[in-house]
Order: sequence, then structure tokens, then C-alpha cells
Amino acid sequence: MADQEEDFSSLPLPDRWIHKNWKVRKEAYEAAAKDFDLAQSENDPVVRMFIQDSGLWKNAVSDSNVAAQQEALGSLCSWLQIAGTTGCTRYVYAHLWCDRDTFR
Repeated sequence: MADQEEDFSSLPLPDRWIHKNWKVRKEAYEAAAKDFDLAQSENDPVVRMFIQDSGLWKNAVSDSNVAAQQEALGSLCSWLQIAGTTGCTRYVYAHLWCDRDTFR
């Protein structure tokens, strides 16, 4: 019997984003980048989701798998292009706040 990989594409994007399997996370990052590229404005639901929970980026850009991390960084670039001032500012402040001990 051949090993067949389970299809996780039916899971919601946030669930795939934090999934324990790196291949599922990588696919989520790729899908999000495509969604961000197709978004019309920062008010698009997929963009708003990441503005409202900018903490999703923290684990993505520091993914332990290099291939997944590369896709996460590409996704972040796509998001920053569409997220507008609100999204970009919130992203920067959220990570400076979370990592404030790093700067001491």
C-alpha cells in the first residue's frame, strides 16, 4: 500500500498556517501570498485577518523549516504591499512589543 498524503486544503487558512506539518504550513503561506496578490485593498477579509492578528507572522517568518520559511517571507512581502499603513504599523509594533526583551 503506497503512502498517500492527506489533503489539508479544506482546512481554514489560519489552521493550516499553524499546522504541525511543515508541508501544510508551506502550502498555506503560498496560498496566502496568492490571496494577498489578488486582494483589492487592505479591507479585503484575508488581509484584515492578518492585520487583526499580526501575531500569525511571528511563527511564520521564524518557521523551523527553511522551505516553509522562504514561502512565509514571500507571503509577508505580498501582505506588506497590500496591508497599508495600518497593517504595516501594527506588524512592526506587535513584533517590537513581543521582542522588547531582545533589545535590552
